[in-house]
Amino acid sequence: MDARTLLLLTISAVIVGYAAYTNPALGAAISVAVAVVAFLYLMLKDDNSQR
Repeated sequence: MDARTLLLLTISAVIVGYAAYTNPALGAAISVAVAVVAFLYLMLKDDNSQR
């Protein structure tokens, strides 16, 4: 991971954290969406590595 990626992730985390702080329902929705995307990424990553 290079510095630009780390900076982008940090800025994104601050924005999402602020949105979750100001609106807890939005924070819960974002958390569920991140969990689903992470799960799909892990499933597809494992599927591609077996080919």
